[in-house]
Amino acid sequence: MQGRPRDPARDEAIRKAALELVTERGYRGMSMEGVAARSGVSKQAVYRRYASKGELLLDALDSVGREVFPVPDTGSLRSDLLPMVRAAFDLHRYSDKAFSQAVAAEAAQGPDFARLAVESVINPRRDLFRGIIARARERGEVTCPDDDVLIDLIYGPMWYALLFDFDRLTDEYAESITDAVLAAARPA
Repeated sequence: MQGRPRDPARDEAIRKAALELVTERGYRGMSMEGVAARSGVSKQAVYRRYASKGELLLDALDSVGREVFPVPDTGSLRSDLLPMVRAAFDLHRYSDKAFSQAVAAEAAQGPDFARLAVESVINPRRDLFRGIIARARERGEVTCPDDDVLIDLIYGPMWYALLFDFDRLTDEYAESITDAVLAAARPA
C-alpha cells in the first residue's frame, strides 16, 4: 500500500531552508531540527526524506546546480566551455563559500558521504562537461585522449579556490581555466 505522494513544494522548502541555514550558520550550525523549523515542515517529514544533514545538503546543492548550469552547443569548444565554467564559479560565488566548504569538510570526514557527493552531485556535472568535450572531439577540436584530465583542469583549480582562495573565482579566472583546457585539449 502506497502512502500519500510527496509534495514537491515541501521538498523545495526543506532544500531552501538547508541552504539558508548553512549559509547563515555554517555546516556545524545547521541541524535537521533547524531545517524543519525554518521550512515549516515537520521533523519527521525531513527525516523521511533525508537520513542525514549531509544527504540533505547534497540534494540542495544538486537542485541549485540543475537550475543554473547552461549546456550550450555553439559549435566551438571555447564558446561551450566558458559559460559552464562561469556558471560553476557563479554557483559558488553567489551562494556562500561556507556551503561548498561544508560539502568538502563532510566528504573528508567520511567515505560514504564522499561517495554520495561524487555520485549525486559531482559526476552529473562532470558528465555535462564530458558531453561538451565529446562534441568537440567529433569536430576535431580535441586530441587529448583523456577527458578526465581535461575536466580535472576545471574542477581542481575551482575546488582549490573554494577551499583556500575564494576570491579567485572570478570571470577572468574562468577564462584562464578555459584557455588552459583548450591548450591541453590539442597538445602540440
